[in-house]
Amino acid sequence: MHFEVPRVSMHSIKEFASHYLMIVVSILTALGLEAMIENAHHRHAAESAQRSIEAEIRLNLAGVRSSIDANRERVKPLADLDDSLSQAFAQRTPEAQLSARIAERVKAGIDLGLFVPTLRHEAWDVAVANQSVGWIEPEALARLSAAYSEQHDMASGAAAIYTPLFDGPRFLDALTDARTSAPEPREFLRVIHQAVVTLRSTQNRLETLERALEKALAPAPGAAH
Repeated sequence: MHFEVPRVSMHSIKEFASHYLMIVVSILTALGLEAMIENAHHRHAAESAQRSIEAEIRLNLAGVRSSIDANRERVKPLADLDDSLSQAFAQRTPEAQLSARIAERVKAGIDLGLFVPTLRHEAWDVAVANQSVGWIEPEALARLSAAYSEQHDMASGAAAIYTPLFDGPRFLDALTDARTSAPEPREFLRVIHQAVVTLRSTQNRLETLERALEKALAPAPGAAH
């Protein structure tokens, strides 16, 4: 059996090579454009997510600062009472006088409470859910994620501090005794001191959170202002 190889002219080879090259270039161009579009989309999504997250952090920071100021005003009279009673015991003031002083002070009112801000995290949750958080620049992402981590620690840590340090029923019993009968000065001093320590401990956590939020919003060195 006899086979003849088809003859292919150089013109056909050049034409085929030309078409093949055009196809390859077209594919590479399409892939490059797709990559550019995707990169632009990621960059836009990252910038939008970062703006939303930073706005949320600014809102939380304002709430933290407001709570710190309010707590400072609330702690001061309790701390003054704690100091004055401690000094009175050091000076060996008769307990009858201390009981009368405490009863008078309680009738004037003792305000015990704690201001804790609402720490929002919706913008962060959305960025995590749509994966745009992963496209934020690593340095900025590290600062922002640290802020939300500190927020989480504050939310869980405040209760952890408040519960073991402060005995609410004992405090209320001491106030009731002061209103209805002669209070026991040393017991009253203990519960007041306990309240002051609890409020100050929580205040310290708020101040730690304040610094973390400030750091999250600080521009990177050399960044344009």
